[in-house]
Amino acid sequence: MIVRTRRRSWCCLRDNQDHGNTQCETIRYHRSQKNVIECNNEESSPARTKRCGRACFYCIAYREGAGDYGEGKNVKKKKYEALKYTAAALVIAAAGLTGGCAKKASSTEQISGVENGTQQEITLAGSETDASDTGADASGTENSDSQSASSGVLPLEVTTEYNNDWEDNKALLSVKTSQVHLLEKGHEALEKALDTLNQKNLNDQNTFFKENQEDARQMYQEAPEMFEDSHWESELTVMALRADETVVSLQQREYSWLGGAHPNTYSRGICYDTKTGKELSLQDIAADYDGIYDYVCQKLVEENDPDIFFEGYEDTVKAMFYGGDPDYGSVQWFLMNDRVVVLFNQYDIAPYAAGPIRVEIPFAERADLFEKQYETSKTSYVMQIQEYETLEADVNGDGKKEEISYTVDRDEYGIGGAITVTCDSTSLNTEKLIEQDYGASGGYSSEGYLIHTEDGKTYLYLQHQSDNDAHYINVFDLSKGTPAFVGSLDSSWSGSPITDPECFPLWDRMDVLGTYSAYRIYHVGEGGLPKTDETVYRLGNMYKEYPVMLVSTRELDVTVGPGTLADSWKQETLPSGTSYTITATDGESFVEAQLTDGRICRIPVTKAADDWEWKINGVSENDCFEMVPYVG
Repeated sequence: MIVRTRRRSWCCLRDNQDHGNTQCETIRYHRSQKNVIECNNEESSPARTKRCGRACFYCIAYREGAGDYGEGKNVKKKKYEALKYTAAALVIAAAGLTGGCAKKASSTEQISGVENGTQQEITLAGSETDASDTGADASGTENSDSQSASSGVLPLEVTTEYNNDWEDNKALLSVKTSQVHLLEKGHEALEKALDTLNQKNLNDQNTFFKENQEDARQMYQEAPEMFEDSHWESELTVMALRADETVVSLQQREYSWLGGAHPNTYSRGICYDTKTGKELSLQDIAADYDGIYDYVCQKLVEENDPDIFFEGYEDTVKAMFYGGDPDYGSVQWFLMNDRVVVLFNQYDIAPYAAGPIRVEIPFAERADLFEKQYETSKTSYVMQIQEYETLEADVNGDGKKEEISYTVDRDEYGIGGAITVTCDSTSLNTEKLIEQDYGASGGYSSEGYLIHTEDGKTYLYLQHQSDNDAHYINVFDLSKGTPAFVGSLDSSWSGSPITDPECFPLWDRMDVLGTYSAYRIYHVGEGGLPKTDETVYRLGNMYKEYPVMLVSTRELDVTVGPGTLADSWKQETLPSGTSYTITATDGESFVEAQLTDGRICRIPVTKAADDWEWKINGVSENDCFEMVPYVG
């Protein structure tokens, strides 16, 4: 990681790139020709280089000696001898992972048509939008009321830690571990419970790594061909299914492969009481536990081919619900906004080939089975969907579940192209639209959410990783049973899961008195694109461990207050040597920071349209602080 006091970096561009107002394939976010000048740095990419004055993680990694990626190759293809990312690096680099190198307005371009052996018809409903299209106050005045507070939804962040073992530029063993954190303060008991879970998962993964590292190296010496296209691995990923003032419900997926015929995958549910931090059992939320058991047994028969089950599976189900047999674990379950899901993993009651078997218990049908405090009246829901995965959901309200999936075309370097979204027998391919809106394309990697709103609309949100490890979102409308492209935006949910269509955080890269990522609370807008009522970006609770800190070298005139009430703030001159820990910004006129005595202050900032540095009361930022921690 390179941290400089000024924004200086080098962007790798292909010789044939048009760098006007269109998006190039390699560097998506550098649009304006006036911001790009020739660069004489000979240590950057082998491709022709230009300098844009923004942090460029692709080239930073190249100049750090990570290896020759070649033109357009993904920075993730770097080959370190033994690479371990830590949460500290992730927090600092998160800005580069979320917002890209420049910002574009949310697109409202619309595509309609069905790819079913016939040519698609593409229509455009609009072009770039102004601030009103995102729901932000165009006047720039602050709306400090958090939507999360009013809706009861609890914003989370899921970061990832990696550990890898390499030899001869080949990966032999890797582990990946999710870490769940609260974005906002105020739930100390829950925060402690999550910290305990995080540490346990890290310990388990570290044990796996130590126990298998020597075996992986020995296997590589005996059969190196086994590691040509794959390696031993363990992934422990956590997905948030519901997070509000009542419960936080998580699905923990444990995946491992040690060279066998197939990997092992196991999912378990973890549900915490938000107020007490206690882990809840299915009995804790049940009003009629026997009734839940009877319902599950009935649905297993009704919804599955009886031939897929092991002989005597009924005894297994009973043992998992009621215990009494040490050979069987407890039943796995997840609490969502509109239902409870009971899950049987592979090998629980059926062979591996049958896959996991789910039984859903909607509150609308069997509310009598559960304690009222855990139910909601919501009809909206969110379901995570991975590429090539197929989900079933009633997208158009006709009472029939459609099959939804998506894929991304990629070239030999992994660069994403056209997206194909399928809803039952109809598919939409975005190849033609990419010529007009690069936001309709996919990335090196993709993930998504199927989102059903209270007004009965269904949308597919896809997040893609592009060059520089930037992320962006595109949105598809499935409400009529025929996929239609809605538009795209350069914000991303990054590691913050979407659990409710009415309240979810999206992150942007900020370059104001430093480089960091910050979020605002959004909801699904009327047309499907995310909209926000907030103008202030917040850094979140995670930055308390890895703060963005400034130390002044001169007196600064700031506005100081004990909290966030504007009428309690007052002007004050703070002395040289004062420490400022950045907590928020509006991205254009102030940076909010915490002082060592606990008070909050706002530092006024301005920047001319053609300038690259911010000024505080007319003085350059670099003359106000010991170091301004920009990335790049």
